[in-house]
Amino acid sequence: MKIQTIDWLLYIVTVLLVTFGIVVIYSITYGQGTTKNFAQYQIVFAVFGFMLLLLFSILDYRTLKVVAYPFYAILLILLIVLLFTPYGKTTLGATRWLNLGFFQFQPSELFKLASIIAVAKICSSAELSLKHFVFAVILVLLPVILVLWQPDFGTAIVLLLTGAAIILTSHFEKRYLIVLAGFVALFASVFILAAFSVKPFNYLLKDYQRERIHTFLNPQNDPFGAGYNVSQSVIAIGAGGVFGRGLGYGSQSQLNFIPSKHTDFIFAVAAEAFGFAGASILLGLFFVLFLRILRVAKKAQDNFGTLLAYGILTYFVVSVFVNVGMTMGLLPATGIPLPMISYGGTSLITSLIAIGICQSVIIRHKKIAF
Repeated sequence: MKIQTIDWLLYIVTVLLVTFGIVVIYSITYGQGTTKNFAQYQIVFAVFGFMLLLLFSILDYRTLKVVAYPFYAILLILLIVLLFTPYGKTTLGATRWLNLGFFQFQPSELFKLASIIAVAKICSSAELSLKHFVFAVILVLLPVILVLWQPDFGTAIVLLLTGAAIILTSHFEKRYLIVLAGFVALFASVFILAAFSVKPFNYLLKDYQRERIHTFLNPQNDPFGAGYNVSQSVIAIGAGGVFGRGLGYGSQSQLNFIPSKHTDFIFAVAAEAFGFAGASILLGLFFVLFLRILRVAKKAQDNFGTLLAYGILTYFVVSVFVNVGMTMGLLPATGIPLPMISYGGTSLITSLIAIGICQSVIIRHKKIAF
């Protein structure tokens, strides 16, 4: 491990984001009489996650090639178990959690990493052929189909776009990339048809997902029904003003008007507490994170490291963009957590491992001279 090549700013901004999230989660649950202290759990998740971050920083990222396909296969099996056995836990109409009794976790969150590593491996091959292209597309689509089955459209979008980003930044022939663009266009077309209940595509989306899209297009259509969540989120963001109402003093968050306030809609809570200034600082931290990961991609010494970084960058950018856009009413509501801010062990640990992988790439970006 080369100490002089460590990206300390990448570490610092990660610590600041995780700390920010814990503080906001604490402000939500403090004095609410809840039986579960989410902040304490998040601290435990963070400690374990930072241990893994350091471990993956020390680990040579090139060894991930060895475990890429086995890791992918294991999580694919877990997704199947989740959907077709009693071990899957259904919450709010979606089966996303695998309940093993003594603990539960979300395989689709870890699959974001597994998919990035596996697709990066195949796309970093010395000679890229049609066989490699087809294999990469299959690796991307398999988890997307299973996650849509849960259904979890938000995570499916992240998986699809991260995989597409890796393939597009690879050195495939242009004709293959045109085919990929066609697949993406086809996916978008099918989604639009499903959203408007056009047969036989209407079965691809649940009724509540279709309602979210219709609410996004016409938010005033049902402000106390399907549009309630987003309406309350937008009110909270506006109520924060310039400098916010302060932690624990936001009426929308403290009086439980905001749904899923410690998970999907935590940005609205932060904006109400810290105002435009605080929300801008939070988004500024994410922007710095994006720039540091982009630097990793540009400085990586091999294609595998570059593709890993581009995949992880896409994962963070899409997650932040969709989550924040959703809370502001600019995008349809989906169940995508805000990385390192939203409550959730699987999501937080996945994000911290991803940062550790990026750190491993930048630490080893200088080629060894013999």
